[in-house]
Amino acid sequence: MTKAVVYKLEHDKKGKIVALHYYDWNKVSHRVEAETFVLAANAIETPKILFMSADDMFPNGLGNNNDQLGRHLMDHPSNSATFYVDEPIWPGRGPMSPSSIQQLRDGAFRSEHAAFRIDLSNSSRVASVTAAAIKEGLTGKALDDAIRYRASHELSIKNVLEQLPDPNNRVMLSKTKKDALGLPVPSFSYSFDDYVERGMQASLAVYAEMASMLGATDVRYSAPGSYSNNQHITGTLAMGTDPKTSVTDHVGRAWDFSNLYMASTGVMPTVATANSTLTASALSLRTADAILGKI
Repeated sequence: MTKAVVYKLEHDKKGKIVALHYYDWNKVSHRVEAETFVLAANAIETPKILFMSADDMFPNGLGNNNDQLGRHLMDHPSNSATFYVDEPIWPGRGPMSPSSIQQLRDGAFRSEHAAFRIDLSNSSRVASVTAAAIKEGLTGKALDDAIRYRASHELSIKNVLEQLPDPNNRVMLSKTKKDALGLPVPSFSYSFDDYVERGMQASLAVYAEMASMLGATDVRYSAPGSYSNNQHITGTLAMGTDPKTSVTDHVGRAWDFSNLYMASTGVMPTVATANSTLTASALSLRTADAILGKI
């Protein structure tokens, strides 16, 4: 159903969700009853809905009796290195990220620093190198030669770092800002610890080794301390075996409501170094089997 923004779940006193409430784009409220409810509004909006559903019986939000909802927010922090290699490779043909180096994601070192993988970018360099060359004041043949050389020789690599679950990294409701429907927007507490930073330093050493092996020139690193996000959000609805330390059980069902399930990357309690989509898909299929009574 399009143009429908869920803002509250309604429950009975027997541990079941009985209805959801949503606004259409004119802020007219509607109520929908069902026997089973699946929240699949991603790892940020799902906690938001549960927080907004707070009432006298659950003053801190639904599924949050043990203050775990929205906590342990994780992503894949990363930065990059860009340089010219010693032969033309002409990135821009085929998939944008055709290959990764995965051998660095596990080992005894994980007791000391974050694991990481390294992605080789295959995005076209033409637009960025052209803009840079023009900014340098190049014109005519010099500009044409610079574009051709840089677009064919420039390579960008990036790391994808593991982040450990930290209860202080979390999704919350904003106390000051609301959206166009008058609903609170999400707010965040988020930072990187020394474990991530030590992983970053280890990956920078790998960047330098790769650049040397590729005959690199003009090596450019992301600014020191600079991190990019990758929108691989996990942890905010973490599954587990103990309701005191998790939000959902092993099939993504809320501990407090027998007919409320969550299909999301958010149920993953850790993030490791792989993109989270396929894992979330597999977990969601398991959730569907649980709803159908197959497991």
